[in-house]
Amino acid sequence: MSDKLAEVEISKDGEIYFAKILLPSGEVITLENEDFEEVLEQVANDLQERYSN
Repeated sequence: MSDKLAEVEISKDGEIYFAKILLPSGEVITLENEDFEEVLEQVANDLQERYSN
């Protein structure tokens, strides 16, 4: 059985993309960027820093 590492919710308000990362601990990280690819990269970088070891 696999462990859930995070839930990611992405939304857009006007020209800004928002990513909300929900961690199993209950911690919520919110990222924002005007570029969709950049916000996805921010999500990937954050999760990689947390779980790469």
